[in-house]
Amino acid sequence: MKKGKIWLLSAVALLAGFTSCSDDDEWNTLGGGKIEMKSSARAFILNEGNMGKNNSKLFYFDWSAPTEIVQDLFNTQNGKGLGDTGNDIEVVDNNRIVVAVNVSNYVCLLDGYGIEKDRISFEDYKNLGQVRSVEEEDGIIYAVSYGGYVSRIKINGYKLQYMDSLKVGDRPEDIAEEDGKLYITLQGTDFKDNRLAIVNSDFKTVSYATIMQNPAKIYEEDGKMFIRGFGASYNYPWGIYDSKTGKYSEMGTASCMGTGDDMVYLANSQTNWKTHKTITTLSAYNTETGKVDNAFFKKFPETLSTSPVYSISSNPYNGNVYVATTDFKTESVFYVFDKHGNFLRQFSYASPQPNKVVFLK
Repeated sequence: MKKGKIWLLSAVALLAGFTSCSDDDEWNTLGGGKIEMKSSARAFILNEGNMGKNNSKLFYFDWSAPTEIVQDLFNTQNGKGLGDTGNDIEVVDNNRIVVAVNVSNYVCLLDGYGIEKDRISFEDYKNLGQVRSVEEEDGIIYAVSYGGYVSRIKINGYKLQYMDSLKVGDRPEDIAEEDGKLYITLQGTDFKDNRLAIVNSDFKTVSYATIMQNPAKIYEEDGKMFIRGFGASYNYPWGIYDSKTGKYSEMGTASCMGTGDDMVYLANSQTNWKTHKTITTLSAYNTETGKVDNAFFKKFPETLSTSPVYSISSNPYNGNVYVATTDFKTESVFYVFDKHGNFLRQFSYASPQPNKVVFLK
């Protein structure tokens, strides 16, 4: 599922004497790396950087701390850069991280301290094209790539093993999983495709549903697929695909979306590229009531209303929502809200295009 995952320790492991990493007394603050993590409450920010500049970053901060101290994690822990255009990041079993780097064209596996353990280069599989997005379920990474494929990569501890690939359509962009099926947005090389590819659990059969033209991001929440796209005229529609009924309903306009805690968080940023002035509105859709609350986000700084929102992430452990903006050149600014939409604080750091935040505990 393309959403925050909370994994519980099994009773068997507890009886065997396994100690939870949430116990600060037992927490290994270094884990073999160079950055001290005083708490197991870890947040990892993937920044795309500027395409072609080879300046993607993976940052870390302690999400339980009263203020966010952002540190350049990947470079420090691994002694090398992340690459060009980091485009997706997912959590595995609350102790590992998967990152897809688009232009550098690889998928890597990191431990819970941001140390790279293994990677698979899609350059070794030229027909697959550049990797775009990933989803993990039951120890298998599903990676979509611009050549028209979704690929399966097996996770064996800290090793990755390429399994196979399936042709799904023209220029797949994003992927989500629900009840054994994969849901993949298809943009088309001419950006005129308007389909959602649905891969059956046998990883052989593909069916299609009609959605908006040029779809982009897809998220699963409460058994439904929430999709944001560019639309035929770049009017940024968002909609809901009900996997049980097979029906798609267009709901409104949003240039950015995030999900969590039975909510779909929405931002609509409209920029006049002649004046470079932006107007942003925020709202939230309740998946249980089916209603949009245009006043969900409260008492935030005026700068958020005039900045382009690049991503929205939700912490599955405390419900905090991180609305991230960018100047597209050098900086990211995060506005932090609690699960009720009350503004808490903001923080910033030097790196553009904040793609996503994931959380461990």
